[in-house]
Amino acid sequence: MKKFKIGGSLILLVLALFLPQILTNYHLLVLNNTIIYFISALGICMLLGMCGQMSFSAVSFMGLAGFLTAQFSKTYHIHTLLAGVLAIVVTGLVANLIGKALMRLEGSYFTFASIGIVSIFSTLFLNWKWLCSSADGISGVPKLNLFFMTVKDRNQWYYVLLVAAICCGLFVERIRRTHLGRAAASVRDNAIVASTLGVDVYKTKVICFTIASTLAAVSGVMLVYHNSYAVESMFTYDMSVSFTLMVMLGGVNSTLGTLLGSFLMTLLPEALRSFQQYLRLLYGIGIILLMIFMPMGLAGVVESLTAKWRKHLKLKGKGRNNE
Repeated sequence: MKKFKIGGSLILLVLALFLPQILTNYHLLVLNNTIIYFISALGICMLLGMCGQMSFSAVSFMGLAGFLTAQFSKTYHIHTLLAGVLAIVVTGLVANLIGKALMRLEGSYFTFASIGIVSIFSTLFLNWKWLCSSADGISGVPKLNLFFMTVKDRNQWYYVLLVAAICCGLFVERIRRTHLGRAAASVRDNAIVASTLGVDVYKTKVICFTIASTLAAVSGVMLVYHNSYAVESMFTYDMSVSFTLMVMLGGVNSTLGTLLGSFLMTLLPEALRSFQQYLRLLYGIGIILLMIFMPMGLAGVVESLTAKWRKHLKLKGKGRNNE
């Protein structure tokens, strides 16, 4: 299975390098947005898949980092790269404080509290003048300057986003293999047993929540610089639901699955544009079918089929040896 994942990742990387050469400008815009959303969905993949905590607040931290980036770079004239980094750090600290409060709640209580966070931040994005300037948001955000280059067009943005997504994906994969990843998995499976084994359940949840929110902050910074504006309608509850569906569709505990889910959830509205009025209906039916037939998402289906195939080959090999 490990060889399969490595091989699949290399194939995807090679294909990704040549995509801008064959896509139109509009399709490249959709692809760039997909990569940005994937980074945010990675945080949900980590929080839900590793730690077993269902949260809808990612879009709030995404928006906070985005608006802070716009203010720091446009209003206070801080270098764009430094403004983005500062926004991510501030958002991470805010997320840590909120996580320390929310993580005292269990199960559905935590999930509903995270929905409350979305409502609070949505109001701030509309009415807090220091943060959003006006209800119309902030336009004319400076272009991202990486010191060695200024990212000007969608082609350049694609490669910047690709590097950022790969780094974030590798970071999450690395966490899976660390003590934190194992502790989070034990909390997900059984918090009481994890506690008896010496795992600090509360601290583990807070750390996972902070990291997930920081990943959302990274995507928020990228989205605002990519679009050159920040407005409340970019960070709605519907968007948060879409991130969760990306993870559930691809696989709650799979980085590659989350990538696939992000592509499907971003491209489906484009493919079904003529059925726009029925899109929520189709989403609802899709979620029900997904939970019934593919509770572990597409990645779970692939892993199941791969396991059956390997078992078949193993039995076939034993049969030949007996002959």
